[in-house]
Amino acid sequence: MSTILVTGGNAGIGRACCKLLASTHGSKVIMGSRSVEKGNAAIASIAEEAPETKGMISVVQLDVQDDASVKAAAESIKASLGGEPLFAIVNNAGAGLAHGVDTGPILDVNLYGVKRVCDAIVPLLGPKGSRIVNVGSGIGPGWMSRAADPIKSTLCSPSVKWEQIDEIVKANLASAGEGENAGKGPAMNAYGLSKATLMAYTSVLVQAYPHILTSTISPGFIDTAMTKGFGAKLTPEQGTVSIRHCLFNELAGNGWMYGSDGKRSPIDASREPGEPEYTDPTGRGW
Repeated sequence: MSTILVTGGNAGIGRACCKLLASTHGSKVIMGSRSVEKGNAAIASIAEEAPETKGMISVVQLDVQDDASVKAAAESIKASLGGEPLFAIVNNAGAGLAHGVDTGPILDVNLYGVKRVCDAIVPLLGPKGSRIVNVGSGIGPGWMSRAADPIKSTLCSPSVKWEQIDEIVKANLASAGEGENAGKGPAMNAYGLSKATLMAYTSVLVQAYPHILTSTISPGFIDTAMTKGFGAKLTPEQGTVSIRHCLFNELAGNGWMYGSDGKRSPIDASREPGEPEYTDPTGRGW
């Protein structure tokens, strides 16, 4: 039985993911939650909705912004595995939009938080067949499409380095946005920046761990606390389609971006669900 860690698992897409991974796919799930109390409450409510999940989901205290919390979570997960490997990490914890946080925390959760989790927990993944799914956003490719050419060429390169990503973040964090986001303020720009650089960080992971299938996904415009007031109508369960595709289906490439319909999408242009799947015009598999 595979064991999967889902960060930010007590609410929204994360909660729906934990429920479906346990109930539909028969996986053991470790729910990462900043609050153990809220995590346990989520597990209890999931068990009421889907009794077959009882005993399948456990909670670990995990605040992706806190180095000590992430380290302690890694130690706890290692102990709970009893020598067995972790199958996958779903980096779902996110901040922005209706959360009302400033630019720094948006990047600290959406990008640097993912890096903290991967630095600490990737060593627990198995040597074969393991996976990482980074929950991005369709706003990421949109931000990338409007970026200046030097930024775009760097972030879209499959050989991009972490130091280059970090430098771009620091240089662009205070921007008020470009294109559609012009004048909407630094926070809106920071959210797009965080999701664009998350796609680039996926390439860093592929270089470091080529034996792990690592993907970025867009869940779609899902009705959660993050999108409150923005008109989202899709359910959190609908937001798990591409996550589960990248966890369990055969993937033709490593480091790719997938849309909310589970189809491959470009990282530098928007692709709407139902549109033809993206194919690489260069023939390089990127």
